[in-house]
Amino acid sequence: MIKLVALDLDGTVVNDHLKISPRVLQLLGHLITRTNVRVVIATGRMFLSALPFARQIGIVEPLVSYQGAMIRDLNDGHTLRFHAPIRMELAKEVMQTLLAEKYHVNLYMNDSLWTHPDNHHAPFYSRAAGVEPIFHEDLLGSMTVDPTKIMVIDDTRLDILLDYLEQHFAGRLSFCRSRTNFCEIIDVSASKWNALKSLADEWGIKPEEIMAIGDQGNDLSMIEHAGIGVAMGNAPDYVKQHANFVAPTIDQDGVAEAIERFVLGSLPLESR
Repeated sequence: MIKLVALDLDGTVVNDHLKISPRVLQLLGHLITRTNVRVVIATGRMFLSALPFARQIGIVEPLVSYQGAMIRDLNDGHTLRFHAPIRMELAKEVMQTLLAEKYHVNLYMNDSLWTHPDNHHAPFYSRAAGVEPIFHEDLLGSMTVDPTKIMVIDDTRLDILLDYLEQHFAGRLSFCRSRTNFCEIIDVSASKWNALKSLADEWGIKPEEIMAIGDQGNDLSMIEHAGIGVAMGNAPDYVKQHANFVAPTIDQDGVAEAIERFVLGSLPLESR
């Protein structure tokens, strides 16, 4: 029986119009209020960017953000449970390369987004994330604390960047593609699965009792390790290949299909 459902947000629960379908909302609300199944969001978004969706769904469990580099409770004070930022020395090393190659960089510190004024992706990202960026001419000099995450948005050179990171930072940083043009860089100790596993251990839930649903490379850690790993129908083929089940697309309410098939189907009749 599944006791924990872990959900990515963008491309899994939240569509391109930043909406959650009524069917998915209803099913998630049912799990949260009528069953003992725990529902956890595991997203690459900033905590403050993911918070409105957590509230809309009615999530009560801790929120995993920044690809697993941060876990906060959803109480009034948003108590910080876990934080694994990138060490300053290492952050500066990778930032020097990114800036020298003129990549558009988002820098995340203290749950705020910093970027350069010339970043033409900033308006789109700001709308999608629901946060206002802090513009700074000297991003390297703006790093006064260890950053939680570094992200590159690039439409043509992401494969080149990922190859470079693999050659020079493998084992020192964790990096992945979260969209076709997004590369996210976090501390090597952090991942969505590591964050979920720490919560599951606390709750006495085994990996085989977890279902994880996602649609991109940043979801692979939890898709591969969960008892039931679900890839959305809109996921790239390399993600689908690692899943136990490929759900319909987000526009076809794939999350609802997975919940009905693997979670509600195994619960006692009175809780369905």
